[in-house]
Amino acid sequence: MNINTFESQFSKVIVQRGYDYYVNHHVIDIMQIDNTNWQAEVEGTEPYTVNIIIKANGDITDATCDCPYDDDCKHIVAVLYAIQEEFNNSPISVSKSSKAQKSTLQQLLAAQTKENLINLILTVGKNSPNFLQELEIRLMEPIDIVKASKKMITQHLKTGQEGRSGFIPRHRALKALKGVQATLQHAEEHIDMEDNITAIELSFLCLQYTLEALQYGDDSDGYFGDAIRESLELISQAIEEGINLWSKKQYKSVFDLVIRKAMLPVLGDWVDCRIHLLHACIPLCEDDAIEEQFKALIHSLESTSDDWHAQYLNKELKLIELHLLQHKYSSNEVEAFLEGHIEDYHMREQVILSAINRGEYEKVLQLTADGLEQDQELSGIVSLWRRYAFKAHQHLGHTEDMRQLALQLLLDGEYEFYKKYKALHSVEQWPEVLEELLNNLTKSYLYERVIVEEQQTKRILDYCKDYPKRIEDYYSFIKEQYYEEVCALFIEAITADAQYATNRKKYKGVCRSINIMRKAGYMVEAEQLIVDLLQTYPKRPALIEELTNIMK
Repeated sequence: MNINTFESQFSKVIVQRGYDYYVNHHVIDIMQIDNTNWQAEVEGTEPYTVNIIIKANGDITDATCDCPYDDDCKHIVAVLYAIQEEFNNSPISVSKSSKAQKSTLQQLLAAQTKENLINLILTVGKNSPNFLQELEIRLMEPIDIVKASKKMITQHLKTGQEGRSGFIPRHRALKALKGVQATLQHAEEHIDMEDNITAIELSFLCLQYTLEALQYGDDSDGYFGDAIRESLELISQAIEEGINLWSKKQYKSVFDLVIRKAMLPVLGDWVDCRIHLLHACIPLCEDDAIEEQFKALIHSLESTSDDWHAQYLNKELKLIELHLLQHKYSSNEVEAFLEGHIEDYHMREQVILSAINRGEYEKVLQLTADGLEQDQELSGIVSLWRRYAFKAHQHLGHTEDMRQLALQLLLDGEYEFYKKYKALHSVEQWPEVLEELLNNLTKSYLYERVIVEEQQTKRILDYCKDYPKRIEDYYSFIKEQYYEEVCALFIEAITADAQYATNRKKYKGVCRSINIMRKAGYMVEAEQLIVDLLQTYPKRPALIEELTNIMK
């Protein structure tokens, strides 16, 4: 996207609205911060901040707005028009190189003395407390940063609330989370500075307040969810990068912090967040004492209930144990753990994959046979075991077993096994096998795909007789052989659509079908059908208008 051609990247409606905002002076404040960064404020339903990054050649590398419509935003368009005016009257633009250069904010600040800068910051900050607050956070000691960030987060969340209800509506969600986003950015910066413990504390702050705010906020645009995911990811990153920096004592401090936060009541209904935090502790288990404490906690969280929630939790806890073993122990110990929990299909699958990697295909067949017996009520898992069994039989050269499994998988809706099943039969065998297969597939959604692939013209015709609308998709396969029948099916389908059409959108659909009929070669018949429909529905003016528009 370039500053001189950006309009093509937005819808026509948004371009027009953005241009109207620009010419009506809704861009009330625009600033070039440095050679590439621009910032502006736009008056809309409320003031919105737009940030643009633009190269010297006019290419726009980033454009964001804190309104709810960032993907197709009139505020961004308005600012781009304003920048276009500035840009094309600036020496940055090669076509206007003779103009006097306007200093960027960065250049203006660099020219100031230290005393002037201090006075300037304090003077400007009197009218912009959020600016002073964020600046202060960046200059604080780590122990004070968390406290100040907490204050900033809560203030922004309050500004996003609507009235006395405290609810954060969709259009205010991004503004409400400004403090969270700023704090997450600070957390990233602290990771870069190798102050990973502060980064973890800041990320937890964001996680906790975002989860709480989500209880009274509209997350239709996913801003809350994004903040939660980013918080969790930063905690994991800070731990992974911190283990090479910390002392044994710091290992323990971080472990205690993460576990304490993971067990907070606010995470009681957020099992996946708790599981993520437990996973994040695995690198800390390099310390044997921490490992023992961690294992004890995992086992204490296991549930004896048989409801879905408990089963899900237990499965995830077992996966955490597995990942701990994979992180720290030998493959033999991992294998022993997997074998000991083989009733869990995740664990069985891991054992199967290990057996495949070692070429132990007879073991794969035994594991999949046991799995098929154990999980026979779970159709998706049954298909998984059959797939692995097929692979094992393939390596062992068991053609008949492969045929049986390919057929079962195909009948279960696994289309990819159609060609594998066909390849397992000779050219002479296939016609008889295909006939039996199609008879078994008549009620499957795969039936039409196979009859088209196999060019079964009579079956395609019969299928279209059962579902006349499908003639639009399949006429090309059967028109030459069944010319009159295809024409009759078009007329039947279009007539039925017209009968039940009740609005202009559906009338347009009728006309689209008539044009497809014309494309299929039935020009005369299509014109006669239009005449018949006009006579049949004289009291439907919208239908008459649409039909008249497509008459030749």
